[in-house]
Amino acid sequence: MKTILVCTARIDPGLELVQGRLLDLLDDAERASAARFAFEIHRRSYIAAHALKRLALSMAEPRRPADWRFDPGPWGKPRVRSVPDLHFNISHCPGLVCCAVAKTLEVGVDVEQVRLAPPFEIAPSVFSASERRWLQDLPAAERPRGFCRLWTLKEAFVKASGRGLTQQLTDFSFFFEPLRVSFCDPALGDSGKWCFHQRAADDAHFLALAWYGAADAVVEWRPVSPADLLAGA
Repeated sequence: MKTILVCTARIDPGLELVQGRLLDLLDDAERASAARFAFEIHRRSYIAAHALKRLALSMAEPRRPADWRFDPGPWGKPRVRSVPDLHFNISHCPGLVCCAVAKTLEVGVDVEQVRLAPPFEIAPSVFSASERRWLQDLPAAERPRGFCRLWTLKEAFVKASGRGLTQQLTDFSFFFEPLRVSFCDPALGDSGKWCFHQRAADDAHFLALAWYGAADAVVEWRPVSPADLLAGA
């Protein structure tokens, strides 16, 4: 049975205090990317997410976190250099960063902050007709949470597929109870082989995970502290 490790770390004052040491875990390209962020909050999230990525990979394969190297894959999705069967994906948003790691399974993960006033005006361009009906049928107080649930699932799927936002988001629809996806475009393949996991990461964030095949895969959830992030520094 395959295991998908999902690590999360909060962006709190304790993490901010060790940002300099976390930066030392990153390679030159990651440090250059971090330096380009205009706002400090976004720079901190980027550094924490990429440090968490390295720690999570080291939990799955014995290697020092600072020693991991990466190459761009198809459509630009990064891949682990020299370990082709080890897959990962990261996500970060205000207050939380996340990384998913799995052997032989392509994975996609997305974490988002639940906003009191999400951008409902973009729904026609990102949600299918059935998804918009589902959202509209929710009580008004539950729609922000519903918007976040749909959005994280959409993001996790396109990241797992490797195509990112080159994929038309209205070409597939999510349904709940049970959680599943349906393809409006037959060219997307067999929707029944896609698997999803979704949960509230905490009171303010929702997380979604997507992978292809291995319906019996076990999702291992592991919150990470700043001390954990620095364990391999």
